[in-house]
Amino acid sequence: MGIRKIDKYQVVNRFSLGKCMYDTSDYIYIQEHDPIHGEPQKVFSASKEYVTDISSEIYLSLCQGFVVLIDE
Repeated sequence: MGIRKIDKYQVVNRFSLGKCMYDTSDYIYIQEHDPIHGEPQKVFSASKEYVTDISSEIYLSLCQGFVVLIDE
């Protein structure tokens, strides 16, 4: 299994995920989807601590108005 990329996102609308509340201007990290092995995406906090796994549906919902990808 290859290494999956982890992208940095900025929170633009407040939401809760994995018993954590994320406010505007917070940052989170989301590991890319693994369609071959069906592995869930992992979410990490700004301090790079593991928060929770999310489904592709939740990821798509987050990208529709809750988080914005940060290009580094």
